[in-house]
Amino acid sequence: MRFSFRQAVGMVLGYLLLAAAPLLLAYLGPLPEPRPFWVEFGVGLGFVGMGVLGLQFLLTGRFRNVASSVGLDLMLQFHREVGIVAFLLILAHPVILFATDPTYLEFLDPRVNLPRALALSSVLAALVLLVVTTLWRQELKISYEWWRTGHGVLALFVILIGLVHGLQVGHYLSPVWKQVIWVVLTLAAVGLLLKNRVIRPLRLKKRPFQVVEVREESPGVWTLALEPRGHGGVDFRPGQFVWLTLGSSPFSLQQHPFSISSSAEEPGRVELTIAELGDFTSGISSVPSGTTAFLEGPYGAFVPEEAEEGEDGEPGAAGAVFIVGGVGITPVMSMLRTFRDRGDSRPIVLVHGAPSEDRALFRDEVEALSGMLDFKTVHVLEEAPDSWEGERGLVTPEVLDRHLPEDGLAEWEYFVCGPPPMMDAVEQHLRSRGVPASRIFSERFNIV
Repeated sequence: MRFSFRQAVGMVLGYLLLAAAPLLLAYLGPLPEPRPFWVEFGVGLGFVGMGVLGLQFLLTGRFRNVASSVGLDLMLQFHREVGIVAFLLILAHPVILFATDPTYLEFLDPRVNLPRALALSSVLAALVLLVVTTLWRQELKISYEWWRTGHGVLALFVILIGLVHGLQVGHYLSPVWKQVIWVVLTLAAVGLLLKNRVIRPLRLKKRPFQVVEVREESPGVWTLALEPRGHGGVDFRPGQFVWLTLGSSPFSLQQHPFSISSSAEEPGRVELTIAELGDFTSGISSVPSGTTAFLEGPYGAFVPEEAEEGEDGEPGAAGAVFIVGGVGITPVMSMLRTFRDRGDSRPIVLVHGAPSEDRALFRDEVEALSGMLDFKTVHVLEEAPDSWEGERGLVTPEVLDRHLPEDGLAEWEYFVCGPPPMMDAVEQHLRSRGVPASRIFSERFNIV
């Protein structure tokens, strides 16, 4: 992640301020008579929960100016964890009120107010569905496409009912000016959702691509090559990814993120290397040439420095170390191909873990590139033939120590991509060797 400590503090404080905006609004101006502490505490949690929920639409908005520094994968991971926090905050709101004063149970009593009782009961059910389907989507065998659609609908329902609930109760929002701000804050969150799900696809419709080639790279791994129709293509940085939609409409439910594997020096031809790991990817090999496609992006901060100088005037990296497993080499291939096309002379070390020799993705091309670049490559095979003279087993700290740069370890950039257990172990080992977190870049494929 390329941002300074001051920028990081600013982002955290900005997020906390926005999350607390509904609570700050409630306590602005003349206040009504105070109620018991736990009642006020429960109400306060409800306001903060609404603020956190509203910011969820911002985190999934795929804004490049934010994602380019933080990384969209990290933002979506944060979105997932904070979503649970929002759920707990909003759920704690009625639970604390009911426990403090049972008369608040009237809000769920259909005999008192049927529409209100139905709406609030439905919100509680929607919150539970949001969390359950997110945490156990695969166990429940819910396809990603239908989960994504339902996720957006449920979140929109919760925040709109929260809008109405706050206006109807009106204890802290009785002044008209507060009600106006409350509505504006809510509509701003809804607007972020509409921009992502409606406005952005409309823009994509004007920039279609066409599938021109589908080729097999290794068993179960295919490269999809696309070229623009009627426009100049996608300007991207090596290591970034795009969201792919196949078909005549960008409004399709089938939208998935894939790393770009082609050179950034060829924006007129974008290649995505895809492993057959799910319902959508299992059909990549049979995509016919001429199929219309749409690419949203590029996104991602998993990119190497382009200049000799680093960020904020700091010295540039001494070189790049790529530690990848399996198909995690995909974004690295974009970097290597770009380095070749630009005549980049930086020293490079590649450690690539693969199941076997025939499944070492791009092995032949990597060997060819090692003759064109200042490049050391190390293949680590889980199942190696008797004649194999290289590394065997997994990418372990011991393997890394045999091949990492001997001097100035903290001055290199490190790019880690592959199975989560491998990534966790590699990141921990690099930190233990004195590599600062600002020099370690990770790309996790399980962001959806």
